[in-house]
Amino acid sequence: MHVRVWVRTMVGTVCVVAAMSACSGGGGNTAPSTTTTTTKATTITIVGSSGNTAFSPDVVAANVGDAIVWTNNTAVLHHIVLDDGTVVGDINPGASSAAMSLKTASGNFRCTIHSTMIGSFNAAAPPVAPPCTTPGYC
Repeated sequence: MHVRVWVRTMVGTVCVVAAMSACSGGGGNTAPSTTTTTTKATTITIVGSSGNTAFSPDVVAANVGDAIVWTNNTAVLHHIVLDDGTVVGDINPGASSAAMSLKTASGNFRCTIHSTMIGSFNAAAPPVAPPCTTPGYC
């Protein structure tokens, strides 16, 4: 009889300890907190009129790590590259590039299809484009 009482007492103690340890997180039903960071991308728009195309803005204020997106508002394809070797790629009419993280806070970007399309990051003035030699693309 004494053994049964002792076993019941031990089983009861184990159940109470187990129940208490399950609650010992302090939070109970509280959901873990999360932090959401939203990064706003700087958009550089490709604009055109009467066959002339350009970047707007052509001088972009940006920091290393900033997200940059190019949006093509013209009716022709553009291929954008940066002086640091980053290839943004082809941007079809009406489309936008994927957001990219800026690797350097200075330098130029250009359209390799349209030689007069050139812009810069953090310059005091827009870069001077080379003279256009390709009829229909200037």
